[in-house]
Amino acid sequence: MALRANAGRLVVFQIASEVARDVSRLATTFRGPAALQRGDQLVRAACSIPANISEGCGRGTIAEFRQFIIYARGSAHEVRSHLQVTKLIDSRVRTECSRLESRVTLVIKMLGRLYDHPPPS
Repeated sequence: MALRANAGRLVVFQIASEVARDVSRLATTFRGPAALQRGDQLVRAACSIPANISEGCGRGTIAEFRQFIIYARGSAHEVRSHLQVTKLIDSRVRTECSRLESRVTLVIKMLGRLYDHPPPS
C-alpha cells in the first residue's frame, strides 16, 4: 500500500520543527565543561525528529513510514534526556528546559498516535 503523506501538513512535524529551533537557540547559551559538545548533541537529536518524520513520509509505504516514526521517537527521547541533564548542570536554563521537555513529551505522544494511525494512502 503506497503512502502519500506531506510532512509539512502534520502538526507533529510543525511542533518538532519549532522544538528544534528553540533547542538550537538554547544551546548557544550553554556554559561550563563540554558546553559545545552538549549543545551539539542536543541540537543534532532535536533536528533529527522532524527530519525522520519527513523521511518517513517520503518512503512510500506504511511499514517504512512507521520505521522512521520509531527513529523520530527515539530522537525525541534523547532530546528529553539531554534537557533533563542540562537542567542539573546549568540552573540558568532550568525554566526553558522544562518548557521544552513538555513540548518534547507532547511530540512523543503524537508520534505514538501517528504510528498507530498513519496518514491515509
